[in-house]
Amino acid sequence: MAGPGILVLLLGLTALVGLVVLVVVAVAGVRAPAPPPSRAAQAARRHAAVVHALALAVLVLAVATGPTLVAALPASLVQGVLLGLVPAAAGVGFCAVQAVGEATWPRPSGTLRRAPLVRRTVADVAPRRLRRLTWAWAVVLVVTLVACGLVADGGRALTRQWDLGSASASPFPGWFYGVPLLVAVAVVLVASEGVLRLVARRPVVSDADLPWDLALRRLSAHRALRGAQLVLAWTAAGVLLVAGMAMHGVGTEFAADGLTSRLLPVHHLGTAAMLLGAAVGVAGLVVALVPGRAVGEQAPVVAAGLDRMPA
Repeated sequence: MAGPGILVLLLGLTALVGLVVLVVVAVAGVRAPAPPPSRAAQAARRHAAVVHALALAVLVLAVATGPTLVAALPASLVQGVLLGLVPAAAGVGFCAVQAVGEATWPRPSGTLRRAPLVRRTVADVAPRRLRRLTWAWAVVLVVTLVACGLVADGGRALTRQWDLGSASASPFPGWFYGVPLLVAVAVVLVASEGVLRLVARRPVVSDADLPWDLALRRLSAHRALRGAQLVLAWTAAGVLLVAGMAMHGVGTEFAADGLTSRLLPVHHLGTAAMLLGAAVGVAGLVVALVPGRAVGEQAPVVAAGLDRMPA
């Protein structure tokens, strides 16, 4: 079984490559947007783009430098906890920048101001599938952490016992690692939902029609959820990989005092967990690479006097 140092190196390289791809695709995907309907709309769209760029920069910087900063700390068990919290910390920073951007949203100006008669909700602005996927990654992570916590030995190891011996593998995401990660999941979800509420309640763009304003809100919500689901997916991927390596290790054939033992179900379960972890990590990155539809490309659906956008 690969050592923790090799695991950290592989995870760090994978995250770095993924972030580079994310930035390259984001930059390459920039297109000339449709002309805004007013100066206020142009200022609002520019503000949203700057906020997104700053939030993405914080996310990339945190994930790229987090493992190095953790490795520079004095060697201790806390390092493993902090390493697992790097994606969540990056996600909180990402959401914090988004929240500041929404709090500083350009206010309506001029002697004549207007406001929509319909109060926006998160359901109006958040893409349903992307929001559900964000919560799905959180559920996968919570279920995995609880299951690992229930079978862990001492909170951070996996032990296999038989009549004439035993085997143990560490690190394993038991309660020692699981409790901080569960708190981190809750913080990321609360932060992302808070940003969505700010997007829904921000001031309307003056001199722009309601469908255009709603389209810009939906783009902002899409950008916020892309980052939130990414950090949750990568956290879940890391937990599954670490748990899978431990299960694979204790379930592999080995010799102890002249006796050979092998527990094939645990061995195969570990392999499955590692494959699932890799799949979750890749899926989260792929979803993060899918840009939202530019404002002006979204066709509003007008029904019963209310402007709504398809998910």
